[in-house]
Amino acid sequence: MNATSNQQSFIKVLASLCIACLLNGCAVTPHELDSLGQDPQQRFSRQVELPQNYQAAVNRFTNASANHSSHIKALSSTTFSRGDMLRLRFAGMPSLDGLYQINTDGQIELPFAKSLVATGQNRQSLQTLIETEMVQSKWFYIDNAKVDISLVRLAAVDVAVFGAVFNPGRVSVNNQPTQKQEDAIQQTAGAFTSGRNLVAALMASGGIRPDADLFEVYLKRANTTYKIPLNALLSGDEFTKTPALINGDVIFVKSIGVENQKLIRPSQITPPGMRVFMSNATAPVFSNAQAAVGADSTRLPYGSSLLDAAISANCVGGTHMANASRSLILVTRNYGSQQQLVIKRSINQLLAQSSNSSVNPHLMPDDGIACYDSRFSNFRDVARGISEVVSPIFLGGLL
Repeated sequence: MNATSNQQSFIKVLASLCIACLLNGCAVTPHELDSLGQDPQQRFSRQVELPQNYQAAVNRFTNASANHSSHIKALSSTTFSRGDMLRLRFAGMPSLDGLYQINTDGQIELPFAKSLVATGQNRQSLQTLIETEMVQSKWFYIDNAKVDISLVRLAAVDVAVFGAVFNPGRVSVNNQPTQKQEDAIQQTAGAFTSGRNLVAALMASGGIRPDADLFEVYLKRANTTYKIPLNALLSGDEFTKTPALINGDVIFVKSIGVENQKLIRPSQITPPGMRVFMSNATAPVFSNAQAAVGADSTRLPYGSSLLDAAISANCVGGTHMANASRSLILVTRNYGSQQQLVIKRSINQLLAQSSNSSVNPHLMPDDGIACYDSRFSNFRDVARGISEVVSPIFLGGLL
């Protein structure tokens, strides 16, 4: 009798502890997610955090030239860079004809003549430079010096991109395989590539951020700075006017200091898509694989909202009574910062205010979301845990 009474007392104590755990575990999300006041009154907006030397960088580019617009025409023609392959033909001296590559010093080496600086030159200026040198080297008379230059292949170039882009720093553009089927055609007819221009460099640096100033984009080449408005490129216009780049160019995209939601959409200079980290390892499934949160689910179009990601992660839908009150958290960052921010939203809140960007914010590349179960699901799972612990003890007492 005493043993049965002790077992009943033990079951009561255990049930009380489980109920206490159940009540504490019914919270949809942890209470202190927003302890830093990052989302006051459920109205979130990303801020722009500029580095301390940002204004000095702005002054360095904006004051570099008195009249930037007068130089833009100089970028319309192809400018040679290190590694470019050229085909030279010398009138009256075919033994000198052949392929010439601009070396690492930016020079083209001519036979029995001094090397000439080729980087920064276009076709016409380099022809004049070579003809002048061949006359001075007494290979030709001034009336007979004729050199024809055709571009065979544009090399990859390293440029630096700073300012309001997602991944600022040094990038390499126009990387191509060493052998291609059209090489023979290129050697005869010249070469063209869209992978060595300003747009390619911006995309290689992650694309422009929503705080970018499209009217304040600068390209610094040697001692000259060019101001290049990009507002027309956002709508797909004037793509042919995109400046070609050479090795060592520096690109600076100025920030307006606030978010411009009109820039949060796919375009030629914004990310076409983005990777978002998702977690839905909650009941009734116990892993992301079972929840169908695979690689395709985590790749979203640029401009997707938090609600879009919730649907992609299977946080929305299912049994209404069990899943309507589910919630999720968003882990993101301010523009120009690595400090993570955490905000929380309920599914019902997102559905009710889906057009409100402060409640349903846009996602940015490398953001993360995590789904939490509803109170009903929490209660059900904790109750299931209690029964799994108590049932064996109760059955042991009966036996």
